[in-house]
Amino acid sequence: MKEIKKYLDFPFEKSYLEPIKKRLFQNVIRTHIAFQSLIIIFQLIMMLSISLRPGGPFFKPRRTAYFSMYVILAVITLGVLIINVILAKKQSLNHHFYFQLNFFYMGFLCFWSTFVTLNDQLGGNGLNVFTYVMLTVAVLTLSKPWHNILIMGGNFLLLNCLLPYFPDPHGADQSFNNLMNSMFTTVLAIAISTIFYRNRIMSEYNQIIITEQYNLINDINSQLHQEVLTDKLTGLYNRRYLDDTVKNIFRKNQEEHNSAACMMLDIDFFKQYNDTYGHQAGDNCLAAISHLLSRDIKTEDVCLIRYGGEEFLIFLFGESSLDAKEKAEVIRSSVEQGLYNTPDIPKRNMTISIGLYQESPMKETDMERFIFRADQALYEAKKNGRNCVVEYK
Repeated sequence: MKEIKKYLDFPFEKSYLEPIKKRLFQNVIRTHIAFQSLIIIFQLIMMLSISLRPGGPFFKPRRTAYFSMYVILAVITLGVLIINVILAKKQSLNHHFYFQLNFFYMGFLCFWSTFVTLNDQLGGNGLNVFTYVMLTVAVLTLSKPWHNILIMGGNFLLLNCLLPYFPDPHGADQSFNNLMNSMFTTVLAIAISTIFYRNRIMSEYNQIIITEQYNLINDINSQLHQEVLTDKLTGLYNRRYLDDTVKNIFRKNQEEHNSAACMMLDIDFFKQYNDTYGHQAGDNCLAAISHLLSRDIKTEDVCLIRYGGEEFLIFLFGESSLDAKEKAEVIRSSVEQGLYNTPDIPKRNMTISIGLYQESPMKETDMERFIFRADQALYEAKKNGRNCVVEYK
């Protein structure tokens, strides 16, 4: 019973219902607009043909009934068409309404076919209209299978309950033939609508799963790529990022003759700090200083890298490099004033030394030479007593 219920209802997790309905709405609405336009055109042709017959559309009750049914179908379809055109242009509107409208319209078509078929019986005609309308609805409906069973099954019952009141004008008893033919048509329509519904749902579900897996793979690849280029302890970029990415940024700015500056930073007396308080305290210190550096250097033309151990490297390009020495002093001052807390250890102020090299505009100096000269300036800063900024001259 559970499997039957699942087969006749939405077959996947409910969390996929809304995304699938939205995709279906986007994929089929223009097809339905074209179909409804054809119905209106066909009904206009039928109304015109009846109007041109001798006596016009109101010559006989049966002809009047046909004409009225054509007018009703044309008017209802026109209203549905206008709404669908609006929905197609404004797809941000609630797609739930579209599915409710589709359910109503397909039900209307089924019951319309029954009343036209009943009128056909007065002329000795068969179940042609009932058959082709039911099969058309089966192909176009977006309703769940159990909804279609209710509509199509109800339409079948309505037709066969009313057929005895519309006898064949020649006196032939067609009740058994009509019952069997309408039953076969109804069962076939339900089967077709169920197959089409499940195929549509399965297709959209597969597309969503493919998209989810694609996005997941991209996220994993981005995460792995980020991990490869990022220092795990500090969250800063590492030497690989310097070689893979910064080198290209450097070359591009050099070709455009922009300004550039390179800072080499080193934590003063870090080895003694590490030996005194332990490696965990040292790691906490590195992470805290990295946070301060990231806070003070936020522009997009800046590359902040953990160069190795307690050394950090900063590249600044374009306008960001024009006041590089002032920025270096801000960084030095921020670190000097920062308090670094580690478990079970008294608060202690740390300091850094900074070596700076800059060119405005950039010359033919390669990136390695920039780093080398900034490192030379850092060496001078340490010779000068540390906790200072020295620019390479």
